[in-house]
This record gives sequence, C-alpha cells and structure tokens, in this order.
Amino acid sequence: MAVPVDVIPRRPTLIFIVVLAALFILMSISSKTRIGGETRTMFERSVMTIFSPVPKVVNWVGSSASDIFHGYLDMRHAVRENLDLHHKVDQLTADNMRLRQSEGDLRRLRSLLGYSEQFAMPTTMAQAVMLDISGRFKSIIIDRGSNAGIDVDDAIVNANGLIGRVVLTTKDMGKVQLVTDSNSSVGVLIERTRRQGVLRGDGMGGTQLYDIPSLADVRPGDNVLTAGIDGIYPKGIPVGVITKAEKGQDLFKNITVKPSVDFGSVEEVIVLQTRKIPGEVVRYSP
Repeated sequence: MAVPVDVIPRRPTLIFIVVLAALFILMSISSKTRIGGETRTMFERSVMTIFSPVPKVVNWVGSSASDIFHGYLDMRHAVRENLDLHHKVDQLTADNMRLRQSEGDLRRLRSLLGYSEQFAMPTTMAQAVMLDISGRFKSIIIDRGSNAGIDVDDAIVNANGLIGRVVLTTKDMGKVQLVTDSNSSVGVLIERTRRQGVLRGDGMGGTQLYDIPSLADVRPGDNVLTAGIDGIYPKGIPVGVITKAEKGQDLFKNITVKPSVDFGSVEEVIVLQTRKIPGEVVRYSP
C-alpha cells in the first residue's frame, strides 16, 4: 500500500518526539531510584559506567605517548654519549700509541747516546730518511751533511753495531754504503781467537768473511768485530755473528756472517767522524 505523501515529512518530528519522551521517562524513573546516601541517579551511574573506560584509555594513550617520546629522547642521548665515548676512546688510544712511541724513541735514543759516549772521536747524531736495500747498491740516506762536519769515509753505527760508511755528502745530507753491499769491505777480527780477515757484503742482505785459513779455529756463534786496520772503521765495533764456517776448496774457509744490525729497522744513527789517513801516506813507499 502506498504511503501518503503528506505523512513522510512528519516522520522526523515524530521520531524526535518519541526520543524526548523516552529520555523524559528514563530521567523520571532514575530520579526515584537513588540509593540511600547516593548522590547520583541510576541514569548518571549508567552513563558513567558506559563511559568510564574512556578516561582510562585516554590516560593510557597519553602515558604511552609520553613514555615513547621520553624513550626516544633517552635513546638519542645514549647514542650521542656512545659516539662521544667512542671518540674519547679513539683519542686515548691514539695518545697511548704516541706515548708508547715516544717512550720507545726515548729508550732508543738513550741507548744510542750511551753507546756514542764509548768513542773517543767526535760523533754526530743523524736520522735515516731513506733506505734502499732492494737495489744493486745497498745504502741509506741520512739528514746530516758537510754543514754538520760529516765527511766521506765517516763510519756509521747504531747501538747494535756497524752499519756502513759515508760515500757521498751534500750540505745537509749524506749517502751511506751498507756493509751488505757487494762493493763493501771491512777489516774485521773474530773476537774469541783474534783472527783477522776481510768482511764483504754478498749483495743479498748478508756478508761473507774472507782470508781466514782453513786450519783456523772458527765456530758458528763466534762474534765478529771491526779490527781497526782498514783506515776507516774504529776497532771493536760489533759487525755480526758467524752462522756457518766450512772448509773451502782452496786454502781458506767459507764463512757466513749474520750482520748485527737489522737494516730494515734503522732509524737514528751515530756518525763517527774518524781520523782519515792522508792518501799520500797510504801511497808512499820508500
């Protein structure tokens, strides 16, 4: 059955009246249902019961948001502190390494200075600024030259022993031929027996001892010192240790000597300004 057109506009008004009536009846009933001493009506209690979780939810959301925010701030603070601590640890590690290096340098320099005091001739401290042990000519460059009184044929040593001799100088630098160079020759003696010979470099980081008779008493472990008979190197400087002594095919032994100095770790050196024998004295013959 079709609904009359004039009824449709009245429905909202009817619904509104019904809702108002229901609310009025509910409030009337609730006003008569107060419990002794209770200041709230049943209606008020019903509304509060229905909506009581809302403040709790709002409080929980607010508290959680606050905790998350403060947790984020604490995390950023912790990250910043962690980065600062890492930076301080790196700085302290670097300082510790510098202190250890300085301590090692100080011990090495003290040892070098103590060793230099054993020599009667003038001495000069120098720094190795370049090392060439891979080329044909085994050498180092030092940061002292003729302006510091350095001259050709000055002996170069450190606290471990003999390094070589100066073969070239400029005003502020000097070139040193190592004892391991194949063109190097050093007058030496065996400390235990005082037997003298000539030490030559083998060009491969080692040295050989020549002119020692096959019948001479030579043993591995014997120390080799400078003999002071070549006009360049003072007597008594450690040169190396004999590692092999075998009978040769001729009248002399084959002797291998391990140098006292580790040339790959040379840093500071002592320049011995030795007394040079004039060439005319060496060449003179009556």
